[in-house]
Amino acid sequence: MLTKEFHAGRREAYGKLLEDGSLSAVFAGEEKIRVSDEAYPFEPYRNFYYLTGYAKPKAVYMGYKTGGKFRDVLFVERPDERRELYEGHMDRPEELKEQYGFADVRFLDQLGAFVARLFSGGDMKYFYVDTARWDGFDGPEDESERFTAQLLKKYPYVQVRNTYPALGDLRSVKAKEEIERHRVACNVTELGVKSMLRHIRPGMREYELAAYFDFELTSHGCTRGFDTISASGKNACTLHYRENDAELKDGDLILFDLGAASGYYGADVSRTYPVNGKFTERQKQLYNVVLKGLEAGLAISKPGQQKDLIQLESKRVMAEELIKLGMIEKPEEINRYYKHGSGHFIGLYTHDVGNDAAILEEDMVFTLEPGLYFEEEGVGIRIEDTILVTKDGCEVLSAGIPKTVEEIEAYMREHREA
Repeated sequence: MLTKEFHAGRREAYGKLLEDGSLSAVFAGEEKIRVSDEAYPFEPYRNFYYLTGYAKPKAVYMGYKTGGKFRDVLFVERPDERRELYEGHMDRPEELKEQYGFADVRFLDQLGAFVARLFSGGDMKYFYVDTARWDGFDGPEDESERFTAQLLKKYPYVQVRNTYPALGDLRSVKAKEEIERHRVACNVTELGVKSMLRHIRPGMREYELAAYFDFELTSHGCTRGFDTISASGKNACTLHYRENDAELKDGDLILFDLGAASGYYGADVSRTYPVNGKFTERQKQLYNVVLKGLEAGLAISKPGQQKDLIQLESKRVMAEELIKLGMIEKPEEINRYYKHGSGHFIGLYTHDVGNDAAILEEDMVFTLEPGLYFEEEGVGIRIEDTILVTKDGCEVLSAGIPKTVEEIEAYMREHREA
């Protein structure tokens, strides 16, 4: 996890976003019930975690600025003895002040009175909420929207603003601590992929192979950043293939899209490997088209580069290679095989905040993932790396995972268990 000093620094930056005479709120989120008294594993709303470091449900972070001074409060659930019997220790304010660096921690049942006191003086003009979706989007209201509606009912003169875009800008450039979490995630992802390569055999099921990846993550204190795609043969042509239950066939390729997460900071890596350890000549030919597309994108990834133009360069190079192979005649015909964009920002979410047309800056982290899908041949190829923008170029954080044909075949030849 990140240090309390990191989160305190984020809160300080957040405070500068608020105008004088304002109250703000960021909600951790609520548990979703799976069945009866069992809930799905909880993960906090990432902007809340970014500001607080706290990762338990129902908590609310509030900031307020009056007289030019910014202050903040963390509201958490009040301890309940019976709940503690079943669920374990519940946090006390003094513990949270020490652990997370807050000067003020209160219980959720005190929140209403706290807000009423702030507004009683008539100095509050603005309310800053933080929500990833705004008016016009269908679906049930979340906590932030419900709270905003209640506040406006009592104080209709208040002007409501959304801090989500500004917090997205703050999160786009990573601090050193965040980059270290990404490194850990990529290193553990490498261990997981190499374990898969050591154990892969024709006749296995896709989910059996994915289990080797999961074991390495758990063994090294990481979680999955997202559900693993383990797609062999024609299944690789389904972009978000989820079943992971087919039998691995001798002579097929298998496409993995996977990544570990360390303290919510993730890796996102795709690789395409031969099930039997050796590419056919045709597979090698098609694989190298995609690899050249990735390498072309990496070559121009640096500060000052517009991110979405990297994708166009990757696509251009792959089109040239397909023309050489006689598979298409014109560059635009690549769309017959090219089905998705080739990269995204990554951070606290796998598909993280950030504008695809943004200009890259040092310490941004993003992915490149060119892919081509040849359904008539039962072949889908995607190669993806997690990339850190450096002062003069980029560093591939997932570079240790075998990627060239020669690296892949050598590793599988030398390390596969008998």
